[in-house]
Amino acid sequence: MRSRATTPYTARDGASPATVAALCRGALLAQRARITKLQVDVHSDEPWPAEAVVAVQELDDLRVARQGRIARRLGWEPGIAVELDPRDDRELGLALAVAPYTICGTGYDASWRSIWNADDTGTSLWFELLPAELVLVLDHVEQHGDRPTDVVVADGGLGGASH
Repeated sequence: MRSRATTPYTARDGASPATVAALCRGALLAQRARITKLQVDVHSDEPWPAEAVVAVQELDDLRVARQGRIARRLGWEPGIAVELDPRDDRELGLALAVAPYTICGTGYDASWRSIWNADDTGTSLWFELLPAELVLVLDHVEQHGDRPTDVVVADGGLGGASH
């Protein structure tokens, strides 16, 4: 159940890739203080764009390094997800670099509720925003995307844009 003070947002169907990327990143920046756990899959269903390649390598290194000792001893391959600390500027920067391109990125609040979702290479987006966060997101989209008017209220939960 979502908080009464928040509203779910997504990108309008047909939003440009620039707007989708700006929305993913702007929402993560706006929600940073409320996100206590951030998980990003180091996997995309499309080739990683050049702008994300260095971040993908760093995330892949973190993913392997953070694999449990027992899992390593048993020879298990690490999963595709890496847990990041949104308070760490470096880790947040890595998440921002891949957010529009990952197959799954999720931010959880202190109650373990999902409040930031950038999935399926930017085609399934959902962000539970406070009014002040929405202002920051719209400013970010205006500066880095195409059309802030393509940020719309989601229709009742995990939604998505298709572009």
